[in-house]
Amino acid sequence: MTKPHIAVVGAGIIGICSAYFLNKSGFKVTLIDKNEPGSMTSYGHACTFADYACIPVNSPDLFRDIPSMLLRSDGPLAVDFLYTIRNLSWVMKFLQNCTTQKVKYISNSLGNLLNNASTSYDEIFSDVDVSKYIKNEEALYLFENENEFLKASITNKIREKNGVKIKNLSKNEILELEPNLAPVFFNGQLFIGSRHTTDPLAVSKKIFESFINNGGKFIKNNVENIIPNESKVIVSYKNENFSFDKVVISAGSWSKNLTRKFGDDFPLDTERGYHVLFNNYELIKRPLGWSQSGFYLVQLTEGLRAAGTVEIAGLSKPENKKRTKMIENQARKLLPQLNEVKSTWLGFRPTMPDSLPVIGQSQKNKNIIYGFGHQHIGWTLGAVTGKVINSICNDRIPNINIKPFSPSRFN
Repeated sequence: MTKPHIAVVGAGIIGICSAYFLNKSGFKVTLIDKNEPGSMTSYGHACTFADYACIPVNSPDLFRDIPSMLLRSDGPLAVDFLYTIRNLSWVMKFLQNCTTQKVKYISNSLGNLLNNASTSYDEIFSDVDVSKYIKNEEALYLFENENEFLKASITNKIREKNGVKIKNLSKNEILELEPNLAPVFFNGQLFIGSRHTTDPLAVSKKIFESFINNGGKFIKNNVENIIPNESKVIVSYKNENFSFDKVVISAGSWSKNLTRKFGDDFPLDTERGYHVLFNNYELIKRPLGWSQSGFYLVQLTEGLRAAGTVEIAGLSKPENKKRTKMIENQARKLLPQLNEVKSTWLGFRPTMPDSLPVIGQSQKNKNIIYGFGHQHIGWTLGAVTGKVINSICNDRIPNINIKPFSPSRFN
């Protein structure tokens, strides 16, 4: 019997992990992307396996906080007003998901998925040796002042209900752990059991190489069209049509362009994320979050990266130099020893108005499966999403409740 042939469109961490699990379970798999695997958004993030990140951007306090956040040049949020005016329907859907009840539902749904994130990666890492790129020093979040710390106690209660373990540390305890920090913070908290990577691209490449070595295929090309019919799904690239039994769409922020082609429209938008890479090595031991500006500092093999913040401005606007300069200045505030900037980067996080990914079968055709919209925790959720997609393609019910991520929820 011929193995079913599955195309996975999009070679970020979601697509790579999906292709890995599908290949391992016996499918013939072709991974397709116009870019090198793992080289886009899956490369430039804050490098934490953020199992603790069940708190959405949506918040009941947002209505109160947005004016002050937007007036601050060093704040975690930046908004292009012309872009938001053109996309008011998305903004309205986002605000509708900012009630206390909705945020609780979102947090519980993300928490359920995140609780399975680490073990799903361990399943891959038992086959693929990436130990030299994984560090177990726990992420430490720093609060600029007592007010920031007290505000976090509300979200920490939600985290703890979802199984996240947190340990508060005094300023002196933090300086013992990270003596190179300037004492400009009030206190902080450790996310117990968290881990991070020192080279996300190397991890992606190792999983991808395992997929290729076990018979997987990669096509470096731009998918122009997807045409489903009753028994097959046609994927167009190289100005030719290719037939597949099933297609997985995991193209991140570009997924909407593909799903629209066969009439499946999603309120998918983009959180633009930045990083600044400094020419420093062995300056800090663990990822350090900063409440003032919403980014993380993390020591990588290529230098020290400051990564994060949220900018709502779409896919086409060029890099916001003010944003990268703000990150640089705030990083130097915490670590005055930082050397020159080696490079800056802008990436695009696929974001739904309810901060939940889209995982499941298309309503238009059961042979099209979705895995996109993971906003700023795609790196963390790569393996668990791949496992769920593998279950769906095998016609098995996933052992995780994926109803909150249903593609039909916006109808």
